[in-house]
Amino acid sequence: MAEMDIERFIASCFRECVEDNAAAVEKNAAQAGKRAVKLLKQKSRQRTGAYKKGWKATIETDETGTACTVHNRVYQLTHLLENGHKVKNQTGKVYGDVPGDGVIREVADQVAMEFAQMGGDGD
Repeated sequence: MAEMDIERFIASCFRECVEDNAAAVEKNAAQAGKRAVKLLKQKSRQRTGAYKKGWKATIETDETGTACTVHNRVYQLTHLLENGHKVKNQTGKVYGDVPGDGVIREVADQVAMEFAQMGGDGD
């Protein structure tokens, strides 16, 4: 009978530990997302300002874990500005290449390193 009580106690301790860690990961992911959005808004190109202002972060938590997605409302430009593209007219004549700026990759690497160094308490 005492063995069942010990098993229940250990199981409840494990559940509590997992719940605490999940909350800390969610908090850290939210902070990392905010940091990524802030950096992207600072470093993005600005022509009209819509692309620069369009960065948002969403946090999704389910039974498999927590995910933070950073995206832009002007999504059509994101791939072109990050990776570069050819400049063409309507007939298909190529006038040159526009190099990519690599801002998203740079910010992702920086925020990933910061996230890895965050403590378990969300600080």
